[in-house]
Amino acid sequence: MLALNIIDIKTFMNQLLIGNTFDSFEMTETVITTFNTFTIDGKLHRDFFDTDTCDILDQSGIDYSFWKEIKPYCYSIIRGKRTPLYFKIVFQLPEKQVQKLLQSQNSRISSELVSGMFINLQYKNKELLCTTGIALKTFIPDKSLEQQWDEMVRNFFLKHSISFREM
Repeated sequence: MLALNIIDIKTFMNQLLIGNTFDSFEMTETVITTFNTFTIDGKLHRDFFDTDTCDILDQSGIDYSFWKEIKPYCYSIIRGKRTPLYFKIVFQLPEKQVQKLLQSQNSRISSELVSGMFINLQYKNKELLCTTGIALKTFIPDKSLEQQWDEMVRNFFLKHSISFREM
């Protein structure tokens, strides 16, 4: 697990809410507290969609909304002169990206064992913290996949000029 303190919160928030930096991630959960607490569960409800769309979702392995689809709602809640009291956003690497990562790293871990690879953002007390994590379906003593994921997130932040301090 990696823990990063985001240094330039204003620039980060622009990338998060206006830019496309995180658009390719699935959003599994969002909680925003302003004058009320707003909770968004990113899980897609298949019953809402027509058969063709369900087939596409099934073939692609997508279970959650992408951030680019949810971002405008979150922006409308957060925007304004006052900063939120709190927010938490949980991103997940899409399943196809997990498979690519495992293949590119010649990992001994099968993608069927990976429940998710996550980036957790939490804003509280005027600080923004990012943590990483991996959920596996079974215990695996080998921590190399976690280390690879942490390094990928570090590199992702550096590539997008997100300033951070490791904790």
